Amino acid sequence: MASRGRVTAYLPEEIQKALEEWAEEESRSVSSLATYLLTKSVRERQELKKDKSESDRP
Repeated sequence: MASRGRVTAYLPEEIQKALEEWAEEESRSVSSLATYLLTKSVRERQELKKDKSESDRP
């Protein structure tokens, strides 16, 4: 099993409430939703950086 990191985030109250509502709509925990959203964002950023570095090649 892969090791997993732990992160503590302090969110504005309105963001916390929005995440709680979103997680409930999807029948998942806030932690699970946050993991999904962060993973998706990091992968998208990595893809953008990869595309940019490939377009910078002569």
